[in-house]
Amino acid sequence: MNPSVSPDVSNAGETRTLPVVFSGKKGEYLKLWLVNMLLSILTLGIYSAWAKVRNTQYLYGHTQVEGHRLQYLATPLQILRGRIIAVILFGLYVLLSSMHPVANLVLMLLLLAAMPWLLIQGLRFSLRMTAYRNVRFSFNANYGGVLLHFILLPILGALTFGLAMPWVIQRLQKYVHESISFGGHNFSLNSSAGYYYKAVFACIGLAILYFIALAILGSGVFAALAAENPAAIGGMIIIMISYFMFGYVIAAVYQSMIRNHVMNNLSIDGVVSFNSSVVAMPYVWLMLSNALLLIFTLGLAYPVTQIRKNKFLADATLVNLQPAADHLVNTVSDQDSAFGEEAAGLFDADLSLT
Repeated sequence: MNPSVSPDVSNAGETRTLPVVFSGKKGEYLKLWLVNMLLSILTLGIYSAWAKVRNTQYLYGHTQVEGHRLQYLATPLQILRGRIIAVILFGLYVLLSSMHPVANLVLMLLLLAAMPWLLIQGLRFSLRMTAYRNVRFSFNANYGGVLLHFILLPILGALTFGLAMPWVIQRLQKYVHESISFGGHNFSLNSSAGYYYKAVFACIGLAILYFIALAILGSGVFAALAAENPAAIGGMIIIMISYFMFGYVIAAVYQSMIRNHVMNNLSIDGVVSFNSSVVAMPYVWLMLSNALLLIFTLGLAYPVTQIRKNKFLADATLVNLQPAADHLVNTVSDQDSAFGEEAAGLFDADLSLT
């Protein structure tokens, strides 16, 4: 986000370009998260439903556009009921699959067939529990579309030895985003597979440069080892640290490029569009420093890393609200069950949108 950009509300009949403002505080959220975690442990996981709602409501409630905050509308009892049903079914799955090899095979096939449904239900619940200006989001994908994009296309990508994977990912993300609606209007994502290949080639180029540098450094280290030079130990440490850091560099470059491309081409015609300006190197530092925080605090800094990432991405995002956005009405009921979302997580079929 450009800090000099301020909300343009001078004319309600024109497009307003607005910053996404995230006001969450590290200390506040850390305290909330730690209390929620402690209560979840003391109640053997029962309070985790309340913890999830409180944590999500904090993050959503501190995210606003034009003074209107995001809302998370799920209730703890919805989450708890969904988790109880999901845990019971998961327990039955484990029990029955251990009784006989044939039963295990049948249940695995049934679970594979259920994966698209679990993904749909999980995303549908999460989005329908999310609202802006009292208008809810929704997810309108169908079983066949999810089966094609989440299972069949990735298999095709694997069969091409990964050569088709950028195209597969572009098609998958396009399908997911265009299945999301807001106020009864579906999003449109005018993304390009060529740009996904561009991001991959940029990462490959960085990898080539890194391994050339690593080969030069490594030859010096091996020479020092052969000469029993104590400096070789320092060289080995540098190589290990650089290898650790390089993974985050590649991930940050790819994610920043794709995030900008997706957001800059995502819109609802006549309602809203977005601008994203994530810069790769600051994002690299964010990811590296967050990883170090998690390592040195044994994971306890997780809420701090969430606040830092949410703040960074909010600052890099602008929302262009068009006149029709002021006249949207809610078209989604609140009768959804949380079972699909919790079952998807238990069966490792979860998908998160950020």
